Amino acid sequence: MSLARSCISTRKCLATLAGIRFVSTATNAPVPASHETQKEIKESDEKIENKEISTKSIAALHEDDDILQHISELTVGQFETLINSAPKPSLNRDEVVLKKFQQLLKTYINRDELKREFRSSSSLLSQFPNLVPTSKSESYSDAELAIRQRHHAQVMGKLGSVVRDVYRPHQLINRPPRPNQITVSKLLACGAHLGHSTALWNNATQPFIYGEYKGIHVIDMDKTVSFLKRASKIVEGVTESGGLVLFLGLREGQMRAVKEAARRCNGYYVTHKWVPGTITNSLENPKPRQEVDMGDIPTKRELNQDETRKVIKPDLIVMLSPLESKVAVKEANQARIPTIGIVDTNCDPQLVTYPIPANDDSIRATNLICGVLGKAGEAGYRRRLQAVRQYKEKLSVPEDEPLSATD
Repeated sequence: MSLARSCISTRKCLATLAGIRFVSTATNAPVPASHETQKEIKESDEKIENKEISTKSIAALHEDDDILQHISELTVGQFETLINSAPKPSLNRDEVVLKKFQQLLKTYINRDELKREFRSSSSLLSQFPNLVPTSKSESYSDAELAIRQRHHAQVMGKLGSVVRDVYRPHQLINRPPRPNQITVSKLLACGAHLGHSTALWNNATQPFIYGEYKGIHVIDMDKTVSFLKRASKIVEGVTESGGLVLFLGLREGQMRAVKEAARRCNGYYVTHKWVPGTITNSLENPKPRQEVDMGDIPTKRELNQDETRKVIKPDLIVMLSPLESKVAVKEANQARIPTIGIVDTNCDPQLVTYPIPANDDSIRATNLICGVLGKAGEAGYRRRLQAVRQYKEKLSVPEDEPLSATD
């Protein structure tokens, strides 16, 4: 009896939720015996009719989206037949049906609110109308995770500290500043102002010294900027005139900067050791020679005996540490080759033709100065190639064809 009562109460609750009103058919008066046959016939007809209606209702529930409206139009008998049409049950069948119905009702009532919540949760989600959102009880799908991560990166990615003006060693080599972009602050950041101890001071560097601090000479960076720009003009003029520039850096950390600067100028470099006699005794080791035009294209002309034995030497030598390259400095002076060198407070500026007062012990400072000189040489080299290209266009000569002496 308790199970039957619970079933009746559950059905009444379901019907109440659906907007169905129960009408009690039970009376205390006895049913006349003359009407029993008519009542049985009537009940059998109702069962057949309810069975047909329940079959149609189940099919309609699968096709109709407005489930509540369809349920509210059913009578009590039709609703009970619909409930009883489920498979033969366990003991808690009514509880399961009631729970599912409540979930269906809650979802149906809150469907607009859920859509608004989903669309207003993020400005990015409204841009994807075809995205199917998952419920709160389920984990996010891959598409939702991707959209949320993108939204988080746009909103929160710029928060926090932003670090600027950070030293990146590769930029001094791959993207060095041009001569007109060099400033005192960049040289100070590289430590180019730090000289040697006052005990190692060379008196010839007096014009380059700004002052003294804790027993160390401080180099005047204004002088460094002016002398560096003058040396850049020299390198640019030599490469524009078709001369050869030789970069000399014998320290370990200077190899990449020297090679990159020589590549920009289409010149040469020495990184490991300067072999004595490279310039003064070059005839002992003859190398094959060929003639090229101003566009660096071989002319393929046969050289005579005098031209074959002619000494080929660089037109300019850039030294990052003249004190460590005294042999190269001596040979360059003997062959009357102009030199550019970084001069520290313990070095004599008269060793080189164009001194640049700076700290030659700082790899960062030497790489910066070498990169600036290489950038200046690249500008002159490109200007020369552009002039040759324009000259060939006037003469209607192809770019791949070399210029002859008659041209």
